[in-house]
Formats: sequence, C-alpha cells, structure tokens
Amino acid sequence: MTFTNAVCVALIAGNGVIDKLELETNIPVTHRTFLATYQAKLAAKSTTKSEDRRFLHVLEVWMIQRHKITA
Repeated sequence: MTFTNAVCVALIAGNGVIDKLELETNIPVTHRTFLATYQAKLAAKSTTKSEDRRFLHVLEVWMIQRHKITA
C-alpha cells in the first residue's frame, strides 16, 4: 500500500474545508497563508509529512476553538 493524500484531497474538494478555514478571522494570518499554499501544493502534487502535520494542527486548533465558542 502506498501513501497518498486521497482522503485529504477529497475532503478539500468536496467540502471546501481549506477555503472555509481561510475565511475564518480567528485563525492567525500565518495559518491562513499556509493553508493557501498547502491547498495549491496539494492540488498540484503530494505534500510532505511535516506540511500534513501542520495542516492537522491548524484544523485541530480551529476545532477546539469552535467547541469552546459553541459549548
């Protein structure tokens, strides 16, 4: 079995997750800039594990923040 970003690509394409995260004002500009770069790289070719981990971290922080706001 080979490593692919198929799940991440489907999540981004189907739900526009990165596009929606880029519009969030409570996410720092550095994270939003990274998300734009990550999305372009993901569409063009595969990403590195460190980039995938950073994306996961941004998503995780946003989920925790949203839980605190809605809880």
